[in-house]
Amino acid sequence: MARLICHCAMTPSACSITPTAAPPRVVAPYARTLWDAALAEGVPRPALERVLGWEPGQAPREDDVPAARYLALLELAQAHGGPGFGWRLGASVKPTSYGVNGILLLACATLGEALDQVLRFESLVHDLGRSSLERRGSAMRYAWRNDHAAHPAAAALAESVFSGIQTCAQWLVGRRIDGVELHFAHRRDAATAAAIAQASGARVHWGAQADCALFPAQLLDWPIAHASQGLLPLLQRHADALLQARHPREDAIVAQVRQRISARLGQGAVKLADVARDLLLSPRTLQRRLMDAGVAFQALLDATRSELACHYLAHSAIPLAEVGYLLGYQDASAFHHAFKQWQGVGPGQYRAQAQVPSQPAV
Repeated sequence: MARLICHCAMTPSACSITPTAAPPRVVAPYARTLWDAALAEGVPRPALERVLGWEPGQAPREDDVPAARYLALLELAQAHGGPGFGWRLGASVKPTSYGVNGILLLACATLGEALDQVLRFESLVHDLGRSSLERRGSAMRYAWRNDHAAHPAAAALAESVFSGIQTCAQWLVGRRIDGVELHFAHRRDAATAAAIAQASGARVHWGAQADCALFPAQLLDWPIAHASQGLLPLLQRHADALLQARHPREDAIVAQVRQRISARLGQGAVKLADVARDLLLSPRTLQRRLMDAGVAFQALLDATRSELACHYLAHSAIPLAEVGYLLGYQDASAFHHAFKQWQGVGPGQYRAQAQVPSQPAV
């Protein structure tokens, strides 16, 4: 039976979880959308090739792009594009920009069913952040956790994600979607704020606690025109297989639970019952399937938290207390205690070791 193990070590480079996670990346169609938008904004092709590490004159490749290179490309394009580039980037997406996940959307009957697929298979599109959805009375709250909040292009990244969701949703239902409120955690200059407000048609708020969108719950019942519903089960099986390929030593259910845990972190306590509901399973069924895979839910939660903690500490300047909050800890001391159990050192010491430049060999 497979077991999930966290290998604790004193050096950050040895931080690993078995099964190991695939390196952060962006699927080719999603990266190609940014490539095309950057060219349209006047970014010279040689500059794009240098950022992506491609040979001069090489045609856009069909393999995944490392997340770090995607962000560098976004930063370059934003510098050329000026106010509102992130929103314009999202407005240029099509369902096919999301790869397999986008094709799944075309087989859904309603907007709500399509949004369920977005959440379930988001990791097939990119490792830039994770989505969550919750009902608040007669409204729905769609939130997106930016896993690269310290990057210079973080604001444009968040704006592009929400613009892409709105653009794709309107494309699917064939009409404009009104009554949306957008909340962004970052602040914007007046020109960019005005450009996004005009382009989105939404009420936009800046400096919020989280990146999220509020919209009437009834929008989830809007039908998708010409939906190929008969293809949905086949496409879902294909997407499940791809999820398992991302974590080849895990059962498909384990990969799905890891993805849902990751999406829910930072939104409050992550409970087995909530994850089961996300996956359209009863808590008892989910617990049984995890037992069959040899993994306890709490161990999977801890392993996912440990993996994300290593990423945040090594690759961002996010304050330690905020890292703990993003992982679902309301108390900084609880995060410190848990991390020391995982890695053998406290989060502050781990970050100091991870961010010390390596010395050249002599």
